[in-house]
Amino acid sequence: MSDIKIEGVDKLSRRLKKMESKLGRKGAVAILKKGAPPIKKEMKRLAPKRTGRLHKVIATRRGKKNRAIGESVIIGPRGGKNGAPYAHIVELGSRGGTYTAKRGKFSVFVAGGGIIRVKQIKRRGVRGVGFIKQAYETKQSDAEQRIADEIKNIVEL
Repeated sequence: MSDIKIEGVDKLSRRLKKMESKLGRKGAVAILKKGAPPIKKEMKRLAPKRTGRLHKVIATRRGKKNRAIGESVIIGPRGGKNGAPYAHIVELGSRGGTYTAKRGKFSVFVAGGGIIRVKQIKRRGVRGVGFIKQAYETKQSDAEQRIADEIKNIVEL
């Protein structure tokens, strides 16, 4: 049998324990956010700028804590009233077809200022742009490198 001796394990173990107690949840999120800028910048560059709203609402925020994966950071367009609630349609596209109102009728705006109420409408499909996926795939390695460098800086302290 061969004897293997690894030097520095005690020192590394002490540093990791110190880092864990020093950082906590907010520290982990802060480290993950260090990797976000290259992806966010690329996403803004690739986002369609028809009105500029989708481009403006791209943000970085903390994700929900999941026991299986731990902490996470979300990079992408905000939804809701002040965001871009249509971002998923721009990213993934939509299928066309005939849509039937379940209750009441659809309001269709006609050129000239009129409104017509109809039970069914036909919509054409929209092809997805895929700017979020493309930004992630092109800048993933850069983000991982930034996160690794940040962890390395903390461990070396």
